[in-house]
Amino acid sequence: MRLEILGDAENPELDEIFQVKLQDAKYEYLRLVYPYNPEIEELPNDRAKSWQTKCAIEMYNLMEDGAYTQYSENGLQWTRSRAGLSADLLNELPPSKAGVPK
Repeated sequence: MRLEILGDAENPELDEIFQVKLQDAKYEYLRLVYPYNPEIEELPNDRAKSWQTKCAIEMYNLMEDGAYTQYSENGLQWTRSRAGLSADLLNELPPSKAGVPK
């Protein structure tokens, strides 16, 4: 995240904010993929961790852009869906794991 956002992998300036966003992204993944199993607390694999990082970056960027659902100006259009995340990011998720609600 440091390299993507700050352009410097050695700069610890925003590490506390990054940690919060990574934690939020982790729970967003678990909420969307395992909606009926709140006991799952850890991400299952490296693909999930990669999604977590991309989601955390997007959540960080939303802090300044806002979680708009639709915005259009001068021919440009932005749309966000659930939780303010982009449809592209949400489409990367595996299907939700079915189960019996407890």
